[in-house]
Amino acid sequence: MEGLEGIIYMLDEVLNTRRKRHITGGILVSISMLFGGLALTVMTLKNEDERENKKEAYNDEQIY
Repeated sequence: MEGLEGIIYMLDEVLNTRRKRHITGGILVSISMLFGGLALTVMTLKNEDERENKKEAYNDEQIY
């Protein structure tokens, strides 16, 4: 618990001005949007791969 208190105290001292808090908040929002976009891209690519695999399997069954 003391470690957590130390981290919180350090952040409070580092982000002691309004400008620093806004810059830090902007950076955190940008990072979260980046990872959200990457997650969305991965999810949509996965769905496309599944559709292509099903289509290929269906075409293979029709040949035989």
